[in-house]
Formats: sequence, C-alpha cells, structure tokens
Amino acid sequence: MAGYIDHTTGPRDRWDTIAYRYYGDANRTGPLIAANRALFDPAPSAIPLILPAGLIIRVPILDPEPAAQDLLPPWKRSA
Repeated sequence: MAGYIDHTTGPRDRWDTIAYRYYGDANRTGPLIAANRALFDPAPSAIPLILPAGLIIRVPILDPEPAAQDLLPPWKRSA
C-alpha cells in the first residue's frame, strides 16, 4: 500500500460504491472500512452502510489484484 486519497462523501455514498469507483471492484470494501474505522469510535454496533454526506474518508491506494490469468501456471496460460 502506497498511501491514501481523501474522498468527500456525497449523498447516499456507500462503501461498495466507493470501492467500485476507486478499485473497479465493489467487493473490496475491507481496506476502506479498515482505513476509516477511527471515524466510528467509539465503535457502533455496526458500521453504517450509507455514509453521511460531507464525510472525508481515506481511500487506501492498493496494489492491483492479479488477473485470473496471472494466477495460472505458465503452461496453462493461453497465448
């Protein structure tokens, strides 16, 4: 991880929509929530799904995930 980008939430922003916007994958919410856990101290029973507008959150800059093709051994990769 190389750093962070500040993102100001808009109306009805959610963790998954922000993950999709920055990472191209709505399932990569874990790093976002982990980087912003301090915003919700003392910890509520659940992290809110919909974020309040105007909240500045940190978006971690992540290394790209390897493509499925890259996970195969070289002899099974298509040319």
